[in-house]
Amino acid sequence: MPERLIKFWREWRGFVLFIGLMLVFRSAVADWNQVPSGSMKPGILDGDRIVVDKLAWDLRVPFTQQRVVRWAHPHRGDVVTFENPVDNELFVKRIVAVPGDEVEWRRRELIVNGERATYTPLAEREVDSLPIRVLPRHQFYRESLLGSTRVVMLHHRPGGQGPGNDPLVGFSRNTGQCDNYEVVTAGASPSLAAAICRCGQSAACSTFPRFKVPPGKYWMMGDYRDNSSDSRVIGLVDRQRIYGRAHAIAFSVDKSRFYLPRFGRFFTSLSWNTPLAP
Repeated sequence: MPERLIKFWREWRGFVLFIGLMLVFRSAVADWNQVPSGSMKPGILDGDRIVVDKLAWDLRVPFTQQRVVRWAHPHRGDVVTFENPVDNELFVKRIVAVPGDEVEWRRRELIVNGERATYTPLAEREVDSLPIRVLPRHQFYRESLLGSTRVVMLHHRPGGQGPGNDPLVGFSRNTGQCDNYEVVTAGASPSLAAAICRCGQSAACSTFPRFKVPPGKYWMMGDYRDNSSDSRVIGLVDRQRIYGRAHAIAFSVDKSRFYLPRFGRFFTSLSWNTPLAP
């Protein structure tokens, strides 16, 4: 047996070392992750393979969450990959609030530190430029807040009436039916915990009470605001669970068309999320 192992090592050591180094590189330096859902439409589509910079803020011990050195922190507006605290699946969402921020989500309008986001409807030519099939229920807005802008997708006008728009519902403290209660409400105030549980149980996610993001936690939201299992469902995300910042699309396939390549999305930056100049 030892002779066979020695022979195997001599013949395959180059390949084994290459695989090992590649795994270490993907774990600690950069990775490419598949996007499984459409929660980040219209900027990121299901079937995209995004490039993730894992050295954006710190250096991590490969295959762990342990940081060796840290030189920065994620910012509002960053699109990040992180480990979902509920089931440890890898998620891709946008950071909309960082530790210390005061946040309110009222009738699909985002308010951070007392500043209300502005929502400018996309012009028809801008909607036509989006890389998705637009249905009658889809509405697109340029959301601008605290110096950052992105395009968001909703089913109802921000600030308007729609299903689940009663702001008083968000203050209910009935959390008895909340799945994974201790996980999704970690670090949350009683009113925020109730709103998260309500969102997960009844999909009534259009209004949340004002809350402050605690130290070491981040509030995530998908750009497809009415179809995203983000912090409104999974709760606040710990800094240690954030792996890296997504900044480009390596390649993309269309799952609805037998995985045909979307060549127009190959090697494109995610900064395109403002389709045309206002």
